[in-house]
Amino acid sequence: MLKNTSTPPDRPAEPQLRPEAMAAASDDRRSLRRRLRLLPILATLAVAGVAAAAVWLLWQNYMESPWTRDGTVRAYVVTLAPEVSGRITELAVKDNQLVRKGDLLMKIDPSDYQLAVELGKAAVDQAQADFENKKAEAARRLKLSSLATTTEEKQTYVASANMAAATIEQVRANLDRAKLNLARTEIRSPVNGWVTNLLVRQGDYATTGQTALSLVDADSFWVDGYFEETAIPLIQDGDPAKIWLLGYKQMLQGHVDSIAHGIVVSNVTPGKSGLATVNPVFTWVRLAQRVPVRVHIDDIPPSVRLVIGMTATIEVEPKASEPTATNPIPHTRPPSNAIEGKRQNPNGAGARKARP
Repeated sequence: MLKNTSTPPDRPAEPQLRPEAMAAASDDRRSLRRRLRLLPILATLAVAGVAAAAVWLLWQNYMESPWTRDGTVRAYVVTLAPEVSGRITELAVKDNQLVRKGDLLMKIDPSDYQLAVELGKAAVDQAQADFENKKAEAARRLKLSSLATTTEEKQTYVASANMAAATIEQVRANLDRAKLNLARTEIRSPVNGWVTNLLVRQGDYATTGQTALSLVDADSFWVDGYFEETAIPLIQDGDPAKIWLLGYKQMLQGHVDSIAHGIVVSNVTPGKSGLATVNPVFTWVRLAQRVPVRVHIDDIPPSVRLVIGMTATIEVEPKASEPTATNPIPHTRPPSNAIEGKRQNPNGAGARKARP
C-alpha cells in the first residue's frame, strides 16, 4: 500500500494583535466590570431615595391631615334591670335581635301585683265610705248648740273627718303605686337597638335592680380616634373626617364631634407607701400622649354592620380658620423643636442663669 507523501496545504497565518489593541481591549473589559459593580449601588441609592421621598410625603400628609390607625367604634349600651321582682313568664326576644322602641322584651308574673291593685281599690272604697260617715257626723255635731255639745267635741269630730279625707289620699296613692308596679311587670325597649349577651331565660327569677337585658343603641354609634398630642392643635370641632373600618373597604364620612380634655396621668397615683409614683423617662426621647377625639358618623351605609370595639383608621381634614374668641387656635402646622427652629431653653426663654 502506497503512503501519501504529498505535503498538506499551509494554514493561513493567524493575525497578530498589536500591543496597543490588546491594552485597549483589556481596559474596556475592566471598565465594563466597574460599571457592573456600580449597578447594585445605584439601585440601592435609587430605592433609598424613593423610600425617603415616600416618607417625606407621608409626613407632610400627616402634618396637613392628621390621621391615626388607633380608632375604635363605640356606642351606648342600655342596661335594663327590673323595677319589680318575680318569675319571668314570657321572654319575647332572642340574643342579637333587633328591637324597636316600645317593643315588649320580657314579662314578669303579674299575679301578685294584680292582687295588690284589687286590694288598693277596695281600700279606696272603704276609706271613701269612712270619710262620708265622719263628714256627716261632724256636720251634725256642728249644728248642735253649745248646751248639747262642747266646742272640744265639735273639734274632735271635724278632725276625725279631716283624717278620713287624708286617709283617702293615702290609699289612692297606694293604689297608684300598685298600678305602677303592675305596669312594670312588662319590660319594653327604651331605644332602637340590638339585644346583646342575653343570658336570662323564661322561668328565671328576676330581682329588682339586677341587670337582666342589655341593648346596643342603634342610633348612637361613633368612633373614638386616639391622636398624638402634637396633632391636636390641627383638629377643631366640626372638621370633616374620613373613616376606614378594618373589615370593610368602604370609606365612611364623619366629622369631629368633640375633643377630650383629660386622660389618666400615671404619676399622680400614690404608691403603696404613700409616696409619689414617678415613671422613668429618657431626656432625649419623649413619647407623645394620645388624646381621644370623638368622631360622629354622618351616614352608615346599609351594607356596613357596625360592632362596638371594631378597629378603624381616621383621617381628619382640618378646615382653614382664623383665631377667634371661641376658636383661639388657628389651623397651622405646630412647630417641632426636633425639626424646625433651634432648641429652646427648657427653663423658658427669659430664664436667667442660676448663680453658682
